[in-house]
Amino acid sequence: MTHVLSAHVAHGSVRRRRTRRRSLVAAVVAAVLATGGSVVGATSAQAAVPSSFTLTGSGYGHGVGMPQYGAYQMARQGNASWDVLTHYYSGSAVSTKTTTGNNILVQVYGKDPAGRSGYGDTSKTTSVTVTGGSWRLLDAASKTLASGTGTTKLAVTVVSGGKARVTVGGKTYDDTMLRINWSGTRYYQSTGATAVATVAGAHGSYKHGRLTLTSKGGLPNLTNDVLLNTEYLYGIAEMPSSWGLNGGLSALAAQAITARSYVMTKAVDDDCRCNVVDDVRDQYYTGWKKESEGTDARYGKVWKKAVDATTTSRTQARVLTYGGVPVVTHYYSSSGGRTADSEDVWSSVVPYERSVSDPYSKAAPGNSYASWTRKLTQTQARALFGLTDVASIKVSAKWTSGQARTLTATSSSGKTATVTGKADTIRSTVGKRTTAGSMPAAWITKITAVA
Repeated sequence: MTHVLSAHVAHGSVRRRRTRRRSLVAAVVAAVLATGGSVVGATSAQAAVPSSFTLTGSGYGHGVGMPQYGAYQMARQGNASWDVLTHYYSGSAVSTKTTTGNNILVQVYGKDPAGRSGYGDTSKTTSVTVTGGSWRLLDAASKTLASGTGTTKLAVTVVSGGKARVTVGGKTYDDTMLRINWSGTRYYQSTGATAVATVAGAHGSYKHGRLTLTSKGGLPNLTNDVLLNTEYLYGIAEMPSSWGLNGGLSALAAQAITARSYVMTKAVDDDCRCNVVDDVRDQYYTGWKKESEGTDARYGKVWKKAVDATTTSRTQARVLTYGGVPVVTHYYSSSGGRTADSEDVWSSVVPYERSVSDPYSKAAPGNSYASWTRKLTQTQARALFGLTDVASIKVSAKWTSGQARTLTATSSSGKTATVTGKADTIRSTVGKRTTAGSMPAAWITKITAVA
């Protein structure tokens, strides 16, 4: 009995001593904090907040249609161009169709026809330099205004009344439309010396066709007027020609078919007097630069061979169709393992642009975007999600393609915030917050916190 009592008293004494110790510690902590100090060994919520995040992903581009690296790998594995295209464009067919014998008008200098910010040219002056042969300047009535031989620079601008102006040899010529021809073309001295025209500020140089000058939106507007099958396609610079020397010739042929099909859907736009412009707003076109690429045009000849393999004649060629009709073909560099449904990236449902498996893009040699990383600092993460701090980020929802649909961030206090949208929106929104200022694609496979 005494033993039990003694034990009870001893136990009670221990509890009271612990209580007094806790009270003393609490009082010290409260006093230190009240004076704005800090307590060594105290746990801070901020200690759980990383300094940055590493986003790991795969692929480059929007994800709709044909990934070019995927096409390359399929070609290397023995697939024909039509096998490549019918794989990436669901329900499509490659058919020989009557194309066109008329000119395709390619805007190589001028304002953006759709008024998009950051696109088009803005200078009111440019110039055309003709080298290697003869040239002539014509007015709207096809009357010769001036001509010459040898390297010549023609200054181009616009004047009041919606007229284009060319100054050459100390003389000035104005008209609502002016045209520059050069030798070696179907427009001028077809059997003469092969001349080349270059437009200052444009992407390419031009051996084929002619240049037409007009005034649009107060700026010079220049188009290279070329035939679709035997002139325009030779200048498409959307895929490395060297692939054709490494088992990828049918990929180049597939690219030629998609490029042709795309242009066949484009009527002339009055805002630029053109079917297409010469960059990524439509298709990247460099003309003679592409066709003459490499020593002795080694690579250019490979590209021409691929184009010619899809062409029957000036007016007959292979076209990608859906329901028997040529279609707009979207393409990009590489996917992260599966292509995208069109509506998951933009808005419209395109029946032949459905999500399909793409094990080929990652397997293609030379694809530097098979895996990539981007850095998101703590400051950038806070700005992206609108939180006071970001402790973790995860991909909480994905589109059918595997591209990120929703990113969820959690703060050190447990508060969450999300960024959600179409795949291209995620790519843009998240990418511009990274230290690189952009992100290759929305196939984000992993997000790692960095202390």
